[in-house]
Amino acid sequence: MASLRFRLRQQVWRLSAPRKIRRYLASAPVAKLQIGSGHNLLAGWLNTTLYPLEPGTVYLDARRPFPLPDASLDYIFSEHLIEHLEFDEARSMLRECHRALKPGGRMRIATPDLKQIIALYTQPDGADQASYIRWIMSTFRSQFGDFSPAHAINQSFHGWRHKFIYDEPTLTQALADAGFCRVMRFQPGESDVDGLRGLERHGRYVGNEQAMRYETMVYEAMKP
Repeated sequence: MASLRFRLRQQVWRLSAPRKIRRYLASAPVAKLQIGSGHNLLAGWLNTTLYPLEPGTVYLDARRPFPLPDASLDYIFSEHLIEHLEFDEARSMLRECHRALKPGGRMRIATPDLKQIIALYTQPDGADQASYIRWIMSTFRSQFGDFSPAHAINQSFHGWRHKFIYDEPTLTQALADAGFCRVMRFQPGESDVDGLRGLERHGRYVGNEQAMRYETMVYEAMKP
């Protein structure tokens, strides 16, 4: 019975989303979509998620075609979402983002950097790596000791239900394949566009800003 109620609730979310999106687009002076908002609700943005339990969020399944018109958005932002999709699903999402952006519009993606995750094993004695490993162990895997690169890496993959973790070449190529140009890397919180600064807040959600700065890479890409 509980499962049936949840499916009916999902159906309500899905059916009401196009109306809410149209209303947002009609009123927003700058149309900005956040995919996978979670608890990070951004003022002035269309905050979307698969489970819109937070007030003000709208249903969007990033694996499916977006209920958005072509060339209707100025900005798209996604933080620690793409790694929860299979690679083919992520490629489809990027194509949808490209379709929905206006010419000159920008997409900003924050996601774990595979290079940094692998460094937990190859350079476990580095100050940043050791700090990250100890945080993972004390917060999520204390029953297995206080320092284990193997456990830290497995937490990053399976512990958080990640399906594909990107390195720089793979993510930039996926963006280029979707039709984006001018792919640029930034530090979390930084951008050369005012409207895309200070968006990353995943560190607050997990309770460790330093750890998130260690593991996160941020890219922006433009629709020609």
